[in-house]
Amino acid sequence: MSFTRKHIPAKTLCIIDIGSYKLRACAAKFKNKEIEILSYREKRQDVSYFANNECLNLPGLCENISNIIKKLESDCETVFHDIVINYPFGELFVWSKNINYKRKHPHKKIDAHELLEILSSVEKLCLKHLAGQIDKFYGLSQKEVQILLSRVNSISLDGKKIDTIIGQEWENMKISLLNAFIPSMKHSLINQIWNVLWKNIYRILPSEYCISKIFSQKNILIVNLWATQTTLTLKHEWELIGISKISIWINDIVSKIAKTTREPKAEIIRKLGEDNSYSIEKQDFLSIWWESLWITLWELLWSKVCPKKIYLGWGWASNAFIKDFLQTHDFRKYDIKMVKDMELVSEDLADVFASMKNLKLEDIQRIPLDIYTLLHETNTIISQEKDIVSTSLKKAIKKLWYINS
Repeated sequence: MSFTRKHIPAKTLCIIDIGSYKLRACAAKFKNKEIEILSYREKRQDVSYFANNECLNLPGLCENISNIIKKLESDCETVFHDIVINYPFGELFVWSKNINYKRKHPHKKIDAHELLEILSSVEKLCLKHLAGQIDKFYGLSQKEVQILLSRVNSISLDGKKIDTIIGQEWENMKISLLNAFIPSMKHSLINQIWNVLWKNIYRILPSEYCISKIFSQKNILIVNLWATQTTLTLKHEWELIGISKISIWINDIVSKIAKTTREPKAEIIRKLGEDNSYSIEKQDFLSIWWESLWITLWELLWSKVCPKKIYLGWGWASNAFIKDFLQTHDFRKYDIKMVKDMELVSEDLADVFASMKNLKLEDIQRIPLDIYTLLHETNTIISQEKDIVSTSLKKAIKKLWYINS
């Protein structure tokens, strides 16, 4: 849903993408819905810092982040006070919920006070439902999770989707709300990073959420096979429905092969893309990976039809054996509804690039996709800072539950 403000104060931010393999950072200026990339840096992480998506060396990680920020500040000859962070959360619960609301006085024009009351009411119902879902999928109680972000996907008044709420007369509202949660202990870890850096964390943005915004398809399933996990992101009828994670990753097959050969891991990864290499290991990996994938996908879809458009990324998933497997596999044998055979699609960065000033070819070539998605979503958030719906939802959640975004 598009809620924007015409005159937006300029804001300069540092985007930090914390990966278990690499630390990436980008300095950018945001003004009037445009993005200007000021500098980009990246640093290889020590392999001992992360294991199973858990940070094992927080002081070392904080030192790396501090050093990379200092390099960006030196590049730009300025000090950054605000940062945006993407952290590799092993447990990330993202789900949308449609809530119906009926006004008692439909002929009275809605004002800001009533809007706050409505959003408080519908978000309370949404959080109550999602608390049960989180307990079911992760075994975590309401006290053990923290809201990471909350967004209004869309609002319909008497059956019509609208952008302007204040001053309208209506009786029935249908609102689509999206909420993301992480375990409280992970939120405490982010706070520890903040305490060390002495920077204001403007937003915590999961890249799994941000990537859904750069696809023009109405319905799409985004499958990201990372080094340490597989993530499924589902978009249905233009809206992000949910995100699920699978604790099976490409490192599993690489580590297994490394035990029986003297070849370095980089060479193993390269050979995985060849048809005649490691056939048995590939089949073993795919059988385990698919078993987890289809169960997770089935739970994510519920009764919805699986999109035929599927994006397979980043990096690791470029291996041909995974693409071939998905394209030749019959999803319908596993009670997954699909009208047509799946079709692999590519990301569309047209809107992202269109908002960027003085974008150079070397920027496009060296800055990875996840940084672009973080820049894009940060730009959207800044443009909505004073939007009445966004600010009212934030106030509503603060009344119900702590929120940091």
